[in-house]
Amino acid sequence: MSVLIFGLVILAVALTLGLVALEDPGYVLISRSPYEIEISLALLVLGILLLLVLLYALVRLALRTLRAPRDLGRWRAQRRHALADQATLSGYARLIEGEWEEAEMVLGKRLGQGSTPLLQCLGAAYAAQQRNDLDARDRYLTHARECDPAHLVAVEITRARLLERAGQTDEARGVLEQLHEQGVHRHAVQGMLAHLLKAQQDWPALEKLLIGAKKSGALPRAELAALRQELQTHRLGTEGEGGLSVHWSRLSRRERRNPLLQGAHARGLINAGEMDEAERFLRKALRRRWDGELVRLYGHVRSSRMEEQLRHAEQWAANHQEDPDLLMTLARLYLENNDRDKARSHLLEAVRRGGSREGYLELGLLLESMGESDKALQCYRRGLQARESAPVEKIPRLQAEHTTEPVPVLGPGDQS
Repeated sequence: MSVLIFGLVILAVALTLGLVALEDPGYVLISRSPYEIEISLALLVLGILLLLVLLYALVRLALRTLRAPRDLGRWRAQRRHALADQATLSGYARLIEGEWEEAEMVLGKRLGQGSTPLLQCLGAAYAAQQRNDLDARDRYLTHARECDPAHLVAVEITRARLLERAGQTDEARGVLEQLHEQGVHRHAVQGMLAHLLKAQQDWPALEKLLIGAKKSGALPRAELAALRQELQTHRLGTEGEGGLSVHWSRLSRRERRNPLLQGAHARGLINAGEMDEAERFLRKALRRRWDGELVRLYGHVRSSRMEEQLRHAEQWAANHQEDPDLLMTLARLYLENNDRDKARSHLLEAVRRGGSREGYLELGLLLESMGESDKALQCYRRGLQARESAPVEKIPRLQAEHTTEPVPVLGPGDQS
């Protein structure tokens, strides 16, 4: 563009001089004894201009020649960057397509040469892990730390994710805990660390993490509440006999009204053998709010006042006579009181109303104990095709006082 403008200026000056020369060409006399040179003014000016242009071109050529090695190196670097960026796009396309070996080869061929070396290293590390080459993965991650020190947190978060997916949970936890100790309170770090602590069932460490996350606001409120609820559920189900009431009393009023936590506390009481306390607790909770899981748990309680417990359940049937959970509970209580006929009728009505796998299984067990093996087999078959009811945490099987059959109680591992 500058050359074009310069050419237009020269052309305009030449035309102007030509027009002036037509009217009064003038002349210039250069005398140096014994020589004299006489030349028209327009021709002299034109010659001077041409000489200046020639000098300018020579200077530019000399400068370009001197800078040629540097310009060539810059061009080569730009070309390498362009090829590396193109390789990055191609490598990630191979990653999306699941071509791990090709992706690693393409990304690793020009590793660190493009404008996004971090993406190259992380993509190559992911591809190497997909090939189960963990040593290569670690080399790529180390290279990522070296080539882009400004994004060490991103590299370490990626390292933790890859370690977790490879089953190296202890190593992943170590990386995340180190970031946490360094003051990195980002959602990704806190969320992944909480997930690992929960998977490893390190509940004290999880509780400590949640306290810090609540203060820093690193985790969303809903996620924080869900993790805290799971933590409290585990504690309520595993505390010793004396610790159940203490831990329950430490919960907030809002938490004590949560049906999930109420169910966990009831299961803990049942597992601890506190049957009378569990019966009173469930009865009060159901009086405030009707909940299917609490109703089912009521059928697992074997209090010292079974007849009174059965009367309470029968009173509930007046307002919830079509509730399959209550029908199942009544069937269990009737079976505990050695009233098989009522237990059978309530189980039949329960599977008719709900048709859960648990209901068919318990009905099949009852029919088999009554000598009706063919009907029991039909119940088992239908149970395999029926929906699975909400799991009840494992409660020890209890022997009925007035029957020779164990009271059927399902845990998560028994439902199949």
